[in-house]
Amino acid sequence: MKNFMLIAAISAITVNVAADSFVEEHPTLVGDSFGFVEGPAWDKKHQRFLFSDIPNNKTYSYDLSGTLSVIDENSGYANGLDIDKEGNIWAARHDRKLSFTQPNGDKVIAATTYNGKPLNSPNDLSIKSDGSVWFSDPPFGIQGYGPQKAEEVQPVRGIYRYQNGDITLMSGELELPNGIAFSPDESFLYVANTSDGWVYRFNVEKDTIHNKHKFAKVIPSTSSKPLNSEPMADGVEVDQYGNVLVAGPGGIGVFNSDGEQIEYIAIDAGHISNLEIGGQNHNLLMVTAANKVVIFKIK
Repeated sequence: MKNFMLIAAISAITVNVAADSFVEEHPTLVGDSFGFVEGPAWDKKHQRFLFSDIPNNKTYSYDLSGTLSVIDENSGYANGLDIDKEGNIWAARHDRKLSFTQPNGDKVIAATTYNGKPLNSPNDLSIKSDGSVWFSDPPFGIQGYGPQKAEEVQPVRGIYRYQNGDITLMSGELELPNGIAFSPDESFLYVANTSDGWVYRFNVEKDTIHNKHKFAKVIPSTSSKPLNSEPMADGVEVDQYGNVLVAGPGGIGVFNSDGEQIEYIAIDAGHISNLEIGGQNHNLLMVTAANKVVIFKIK
């Protein structure tokens, strides 16, 4: 895009992509001095990306002119972000809350408990077309990645749905549910299980999810040397064609709708935490990786 600006040296990050890759070789470096970044989201109305810096308790925006701004100085140690049809910015927070910020700037706490007990630490979320907010609830925030440590009091680490003021436990089958995303037609829900490195796929039918099965696991290419070779799956993103992108060990795995890995993009940038497709023509990919945020152009 003509007005898409580089604001820092590309040499600060190394990327290994093939000539026929999903993305172009040289990403734009948004910044490399954050605490730990997560939760990228595309704000279509304002043509900007949003992302979280968890330990610094901030939420940032980055627009297509190259302007980086803090939009929330007290995010509740937010991780996952998404935006609903009314323009509310939803946040899954490591201070054990689910909240949304209205277009006028007012912040509303939507949920803090399930069955009368505190949530673990809402981690990532995805908003369905009916307005329901689906989020994962592993214990990362209360294990030291939030404002304070605490004991788990929920019997499971759940996948929840928030709708019209009510929370429903949709599944408690995963040990460490993390990234979460719907297929384009919302017939499938993809959830990363960080403990075993698999992304699981559920069938979605009305008010239930079922038929959980292993869908994809990122396999680093033999030519790459990921910083973390252990099984890992964090953020999940699905493009308009149904391809599933997974933040995995040392890079990004790209899978077709049958769960076949069609590409691996090696990124020498520490823990690859999450990713989001945006841009006017769905042609930009923001990746959060430890203290760095980069944006690729999609071919």
